[in-house]
Amino acid sequence: MVEHGSKEGVTNMKRILMLVLGLVVAMTAVAAAIAQSNDPASGAKSTPPSPSSSTKTPEATTQDATPAPDASATEKEPAAATVSGSAAAEAAAKVNPEIDRVKERGLKASAKEREVVDKKLDEIEKQIENEATAKGEAAVAGRIAGEFGVTADALTAERSQFSRGWGEILVAHTLLANAKPGLTIADIFQMRNQGIGWGVIAAGLDLKLGDVVSAVKSEGRVAAGLAKGDGKPATIRAGAGASLRAGTKAQAKPVGAKGGVSAGTGVGVGVDLNKGAGGK
Repeated sequence: MVEHGSKEGVTNMKRILMLVLGLVVAMTAVAAAIAQSNDPASGAKSTPPSPSSSTKTPEATTQDATPAPDASATEKEPAAATVSGSAAAEAAAKVNPEIDRVKERGLKASAKEREVVDKKLDEIEKQIENEATAKGEAAVAGRIAGEFGVTADALTAERSQFSRGWGEILVAHTLLANAKPGLTIADIFQMRNQGIGWGVIAAGLDLKLGDVVSAVKSEGRVAAGLAKGDGKPATIRAGAGASLRAGTKAQAKPVGAKGGVSAGTGVGVGVDLNKGAGGK
């Protein structure tokens, strides 16, 4: 009995020792694991728990509440500006209904007579441009301005705005000075941009084509410095609803009227600015 009791005691003691040894090993392993997780040199980093949607910072909440800019709206802004600019330009270049009436009337005039007017006025324009090149634009602008009661600066601005030469500026003002109200200088050059000749425009303004070349030639001499201006545009008589037929002589203009054609002078009057013309 004593021997059996001793063996059982030894067995129990071994079990206790094994249990204690196991606990020691387990604690050692746990301690090593904790030390490794806290050691910066080990390369292991503790990952903090990700914040839940309910614990977002105020900054994050503010950013989430602010919508991102609409890319499509941003892309449309330049287009909108372009449309607005185009609308303004279109409004500025709004077609005057009188333009169509002028063209319609002008095209009824003799094609041959219109062609003669276009050719003669083109020659006058070139001579005025040559004068501007030789003597300076300021001199030509000042002479033309004095005839039509405007400033040289205003004419220079028109030349720049409409991209026209001094000859065309002079022709346009000569025609407008004799035409009935309804058109502007911008309307005249709008027709020119459409390829409408001076003959059509003049006839459409109900001006006698027999007087047009002579009147423009008269003002051209002033622009070229060949004649002294009197501050009055050369006169072009109004038509009677239809232009003169090609080759028909103009009636004599009253004595003393500026820029008129003399009896027996037709549309084909010469355009040498060195020679006198009409009342100049």
